[in-house]
Amino acid sequence: MLRLPGGNWTISHEEAYTHLLETHFRGCKQVDDTLKQTPKRAHAFNSNEVQRIITENRIRWAFDCMSLFKTPGQDGIYPVLLQKGLQHILHPICCVRRASLSMGYIPRIWRETKVTFVPKFGTTDYTTAKTLRPIS
Repeated sequence: MLRLPGGNWTISHEEAYTHLLETHFRGCKQVDDTLKQTPKRAHAFNSNEVQRIITENRIRWAFDCMSLFKTPGQDGIYPVLLQKGLQHILHPICCVRRASLSMGYIPRIWRETKVTFVPKFGTTDYTTAKTLRPIS
């Protein structure tokens, strides 16, 4: 359990998690998957801008910068698999990223992440949210 700013303690795991999220990710909202929501559109770019911003070379560079066995995302795919198969997936990934930017829409799965809170090194009292660090 965690101590809240007013001095009270959280009384459930859910309350503790909510407090951690509010502390470390201000303005972030939990979304109920059962609700149908109208997707909000971000700024859409014109075709020339998209072609300039999203290039196969930039995607190749981004994939090459990833550690081979870094923890996979929601899809369970390790970076080493992407790097080894890059010649087969580079063009489709480029097309999908360009479409996303052109429409000003980021797919929901790209906006989701799992967060684990780990204790900060050198702290002896782990009763407040600020003594834990989010890893996503």
